[in-house]
Amino acid sequence: MARAARAAATWCRQLLAGAGTAGLLLWSATAAAQSINVTPSSIPVPVQGVPYSVTFVGSNGVAPYQFLVSTGVLPVGLSLSASGALTGTPTTAAAYSFTITVSDFLGRELDLTGTGAVTSTLVITPPPALLVNIPYSGQIQVTGGTGPYTFAINSGTLPPGMSLSASGMLVGTPTAPGSYVLVIQVTDANGLSSVITLNINVTALATGIPVNEPWMLALAALGLGWLGRRQLRQRQQY
Repeated sequence: MARAARAAATWCRQLLAGAGTAGLLLWSATAAAQSINVTPSSIPVPVQGVPYSVTFVGSNGVAPYQFLVSTGVLPVGLSLSASGALTGTPTTAAAYSFTITVSDFLGRELDLTGTGAVTSTLVITPPPALLVNIPYSGQIQVTGGTGPYTFAINSGTLPPGMSLSASGMLVGTPTAPGSYVLVIQVTDANGLSSVITLNINVTALATGIPVNEPWMLALAALGLGWLGRRQLRQRQQY
């Protein structure tokens, strides 16, 4: 009976070992058939001179995950760590194209492709000097980024009688002279946003002729002399 018991125990151990191996093989096959995920799933557009930091996180696989640039070149100023941190400050506004390959412990891979151009910061051109009581209508011009742009006033006050639309149209008839300072947030079509200070100057139209200048006094004297001579000739005729 002791021999039969040992044989039964050996059979059980072999059965369990076989079941464990089969289970491991089944798990490996199932895991290998799955697709890994990465968050975020796209690469945000970098901006020249603006610090950039994106950390990619792998999931649905077996850690650890490895990240590397498999094709192309990162924008100048950026670097990618093996753990998925894409950081730096872009120094050049230029086109780029690269692929980040993510792999998990089982060797499954996923590619993230980055194509586009490093955008420059948004810059607006202030409108020309406005005149009191003279209607004005003009578009605030923006350079950098991708249109269309949206405008929002963060602080400050427009000249009385003027309004600024969300598309950047400055319209109205200013009613008071002065220098008006606005802080405006401009956002492009890709979500690139800049907070910009806008100066608007309003000047008053001259309402009279200054007579305190020497040349104006001399001109007035000549005019009076001419009128005097004309009146004298008219009296002599009669």
